[in-house]
Amino acid sequence: MATTIDLDHGRRFYMLGVIHRDKRNRALLRQWITGIMPDVITLEFTQYGLMFRKENRGRYKKRIDEVLKKLKNDKRPYNGSAMDDLKAFLNMPDEYEVVAEYCKGRRIPFHLIDMDMFSYLKLQNAEELFDSGNIEELLTEKDAANGSREATMARLFFKSGIKTASYDDEMYVRDRHMADRLSLLMKSSPEKRFLHITGWRHLEDPHGLYSPLDPLKVFPYD
Repeated sequence: MATTIDLDHGRRFYMLGVIHRDKRNRALLRQWITGIMPDVITLEFTQYGLMFRKENRGRYKKRIDEVLKKLKNDKRPYNGSAMDDLKAFLNMPDEYEVVAEYCKGRRIPFHLIDMDMFSYLKLQNAEELFDSGNIEELLTEKDAANGSREATMARLFFKSGIKTASYDDEMYVRDRHMADRLSLLMKSSPEKRFLHITGWRHLEDPHGLYSPLDPLKVFPYD
């Protein structure tokens, strides 16, 4: 079970579980990374996802702004949370930006180790999602999600052991791939301390894929 812990610098491998797109992430990540003082950081993110955002976020954000301007001109209400979620989807994850800054400043290795295939499958319909008509529909939905459900699910799991989402086959395949990548990296640098930053659900690891690496798991939220 992951928990907030006193750091044990005798450990070689830490797993830091985050709630994606949580507003607390930048401050928490900086705090914990500085405390752990890793020599190598890996991240649950893909090269495909990185390039997709670099190449497409500008034009998709322009479409969002155009739809928003149209709604304002027509004096139609829109869901601010839905707009924030759409733009957050296009932004670089806070995890990536914080880690990239930290690793550049300290000149330590930084690896994206999630599977490109699943990023491609999830992003291949992005053009349809960011069609102007679809953006307008999403922004005018009354019950659009505001991101709080993910934080609630995480609290229920870590504080009460209540599972609100299943660990599916995709999670298994991705975790097996990331655990294998980590194992190879750690074998090539046996003297270094590793930190893997991932979504909180991956800390469950019901099949023990990360167990051979003896991780110290951290859920950094109250």
